[in-house]
Amino acid sequence: MPYPNAWIVIAVLAVIGAFCLNLLLRGAKPAHARWPRKLRYIFVTLVFVFFLLPAPVPNYPGVFAPAFVVYIFESLFQSGGQPNESQGILVLGLGGVSIIGLLALVLFRPKKPKNTEQIQTKRNVSIN
Repeated sequence: MPYPNAWIVIAVLAVIGAFCLNLLLRGAKPAHARWPRKLRYIFVTLVFVFFLLPAPVPNYPGVFAPAFVVYIFESLFQSGGQPNESQGILVLGLGGVSIIGLLALVLFRPKKPKNTEQIQTKRNVSIN
């Protein structure tokens, strides 16, 4: 399989996996069993980035593979067992996505209404 086609397959499978994970975490009918929407999106994005982060393959200049695969092979099958570069890429990439996701969670939270009594009466009127 040509090199660019392999990355296309990896990207398509990552999108399919993220979609399925999102459906799985959305849960069944009980609302209390569901993950909050924003946290679910952050977690799905983390898993998506985890599978797509590229890392250089040792002893093959110009060839990249998913960082988690390089990390596993470097730590298990390399004689020294030092997955420094792929580990750094994973930590920085996932840490960056986590920070961006948490900042988005804090910055884009819904604004609390100033007058809760008016909203409470509107809710009571709409229920009756």
